[in-house]
Amino acid sequence: MQIGVFSVSDITTDPTTGRTPTENERIKASVAIAKKVEEIGMDVYAIGEHHNRPFFSSSPTTTLAYIAAQTERIILSTATTLITTNDPVKIAEDFAMLQHLSDGRVDLVLGRGNTAPVYPWFGKNIQDGVEPGHRELQPPAQAVG
Repeated sequence: MQIGVFSVSDITTDPTTGRTPTENERIKASVAIAKKVEEIGMDVYAIGEHHNRPFFSSSPTTTLAYIAAQTERIILSTATTLITTNDPVKIAEDFAMLQHLSDGRVDLVLGRGNTAPVYPWFGKNIQDGVEPGHRELQPPAQAVG
């Protein structure tokens, strides 16, 4: 069994102070958390991929490479790389390079994004990933207020 920390890379308001960190502060905190994961003897640090607010990690390979350069032992993982909005060859190339740079400490988790509004940003349609005859995916309802 492996024990670690998984982050969806969200930027949220601290409920005790009411302060929302900047994107830069949250990125730096993520790196500090990964280093602490290694320091205290945990096994894995994983980060998600998102391309919309309130998240910061649109490039987990870059983030994990930066962390790899500052750690020696922990496994670095994605907590999902979006296969539906990325070029699969580019994913393979990026993670093969990261695997070399980290001396084999990378796990790659692939998944399907579910945030419909970002698909057009990549020239994709979320419906293309749904088999004919299955229920259509709908964008999330927008909050009113």
